[in-house]
Amino acid sequence: MAELPVNPGPRVEAALQAGRLQEARSLVFHWLQAYLAGLPPHPLRQQLREPELWSCLADVVERTSDQYLLELFWQAMDRIQPAPLPQDAAIPLLGVPILNRPDLLDRLLASLDHPVHTLAIVDNSCGTAWADEMRSALDSLACDGHPLVDTVEVARPFANAGVAASWNLILRGFPDSASALLVNNDVQFAPGVLASAVRRLEVSEPQFLPLLPAPQEFSAFWITAACWDRVGLFDPGFFPAYCEDLDFRDRLRADSWICWPEAADLQARMAASNREHSLTITSDADFASHNRSSFALNRLWYLSHRRLRHDPRGTWLRQWLAEWKD
Repeated sequence: MAELPVNPGPRVEAALQAGRLQEARSLVFHWLQAYLAGLPPHPLRQQLREPELWSCLADVVERTSDQYLLELFWQAMDRIQPAPLPQDAAIPLLGVPILNRPDLLDRLLASLDHPVHTLAIVDNSCGTAWADEMRSALDSLACDGHPLVDTVEVARPFANAGVAASWNLILRGFPDSASALLVNNDVQFAPGVLASAVRRLEVSEPQFLPLLPAPQEFSAFWITAACWDRVGLFDPGFFPAYCEDLDFRDRLRADSWICWPEAADLQARMAASNREHSLTITSDADFASHNRSSFALNRLWYLSHRRLRHDPRGTWLRQWLAEWKD
């Protein structure tokens, strides 16, 4: 084939308009190959963006139903990796969903002993008896900051979004972060654990590193962007809490590419500092009462083959039934 013009777009468009589909396909194929060959090992976002090629590729696939071309593109995107971080780097993203007990968040932040670039908090207290107290505490934190945190960001959904949706909001809100540490607000960090974890995590790989042993793995865990890029986000159909961890654990285990770095020593140190769990519920009688229903409903969803088939029926009903309201 002759050398591609600097901008093959007009030729692709002309070939499509004239009905020369094979010519258009060939132009896009070689354009795509040249684009992929020119990418560096860890491309920046602007180096990856090629909207005219993407548009022409979509035009050709729309006209020809050529999934081979499309799969070439997506397989190449699957190989894109974030650049490695220095071993002494700050934690890119610390995410904390919170519903009540701002004193527990204070305790969590008091135990922080490693720098953090962004602290992202999802305040789910709207509509609860904790709303005013939580807003005041989080507004003060956002205003005053924390000596080890560069930026504090607070998101407030209309109502309790649930754990899975809150984790998703954090991950999707900061896609520039090559990894995220997601933590319940009733957790405390054991001294030195965060620095040790940073040294063990390879952010360019799909890795999942729980800082607490099972069954508390999802009370404090590190996840790389490369990991959730492979297995997807958390299922918000588990609402507002419980069983979303089991679903995600199953998906992690089903993917042989996911790496779980060895962290038994870190987990033992964290377990010694975190002997109480689920304090959000145990400290509020109303939440505990509502959780009896939502927990049972989430178990039924976890056990259902509808979930495995991605059957959408019941999406509204489960949300409505599981609300922590009378």
